[in-house]
Amino acid sequence: MMKRVFLVCAVLTCVGLVLVSGCARKGAKAPSAKVLKLAVIGKSVHPYWSEVELGTKAAAKELGVRADFFVPPKEDAMEQSSRIRAFASSGAKGIAFAASDPTTVLPAVKKAIHRNIVCIALDTDAPKSGRLAYIGTDNYTAGRLAGEAMGKILGGKGNVLIGTGSLTATNSLDRMKGFEDVLKEKFHEIKVIDRIVDGEDSAAAVSLAKAALARYSDVNGFYGVYAINGPAAANAVKAANKVGKVRIVCFDTTPEHMKLIKEGVIDATVGQRPYMMGYKSVKILKDIIELGMDKAFAANGVKDGKLDTGVDVVTKADLDEYRAKLKKLGIPVEGW
Repeated sequence: MMKRVFLVCAVLTCVGLVLVSGCARKGAKAPSAKVLKLAVIGKSVHPYWSEVELGTKAAAKELGVRADFFVPPKEDAMEQSSRIRAFASSGAKGIAFAASDPTTVLPAVKKAIHRNIVCIALDTDAPKSGRLAYIGTDNYTAGRLAGEAMGKILGGKGNVLIGTGSLTATNSLDRMKGFEDVLKEKFHEIKVIDRIVDGEDSAAAVSLAKAALARYSDVNGFYGVYAINGPAAANAVKAANKVGKVRIVCFDTTPEHMKLIKEGVIDATVGQRPYMMGYKSVKILKDIIELGMDKAFAANGVKDGKLDTGVDVVTKADLDEYRAKLKKLGIPVEGW
């Protein structure tokens, strides 16, 4: 009797295994693959970087990957380095970074690359780091566009101040060089009389701009290199009652910039495409990891290791058209 009981149990067990196996083949879901983990590191807390984050999150959702986003409260290359190491240690397979100081972050990037983590630069290039690609604005060309705008606005004559957040970041250096090269080539009677460096501190940018306007009574123009510099110059110009007398050309298109253009305080701004920088960084990281570098570059239009996300020169006449373009991308445009 006991032998029969054991035999029946064995048969039922086998039948159960067959049924379970059959169910699995007919549609039971297998354990899901591990989600690809990526990271994007920006430069500071600012609406510009909020747009980069929007693009990062949109790409992550669309592509089914995890993309962590980080910026320090203000420019801090040491904190960026620390975060690169942290993401590398926590399982990130790809990291996109915007180096506030390429020299400072270089050891952390090289260590990540040594661990077979794909590293690319966005917004600010760091070509000596070993990064595989740069995703962002062609900053020298964008600086030239700003120089063209300033030259025309000033009628080819005048004295200009430059405000920037950094004298080490490549995007800042390239934007200033492009701007100054155009003045030398085409507008010989426009002179850059000083450079103001604020370390991407908004309060410092305003106070330094005010002090510069008080120090130089013969200023005709102000070139703002970083996102905070245009509004800082506008604040100083309004405080000095020099709207229309000191003309402003700057970078970026936050709601604050747009309101100041609408008011006629800022004359022109070079609008980058931060949303696309975040989106394309995630897409290209994923493609490099899954397809290899050559196929990923071909699929995304990367040439010579660079993808220019482009710019838009925005003036008061272009506001409505530009607003509609941003709204279509899901970028907040309320308040201007």
